[in-house]
Amino acid sequence: MAIIHDFVEDWIEMRSKLQRQLKLLESGKTDTGTNVIGSTTEATIIRLKKWIDELNDLLKEYAHADRT
Repeated sequence: MAIIHDFVEDWIEMRSKLQRQLKLLESGKTDTGTNVIGSTTEATIIRLKKWIDELNDLLKEYAHADRT
């Protein structure tokens, strides 16, 4: 099950990166040098939360296979 283990590790890493990005966007501390329209930021926040939820679902589904 080495392949599943690799997937799980990658998903955890991806989730961590997305969570950091989400935290930055929600804090309003992104210094991109451009003016980002508020609705764009809100849409991005929603999208990031959706991706994080999807990764959480994958981790729940495959975590048991990773332990075997």
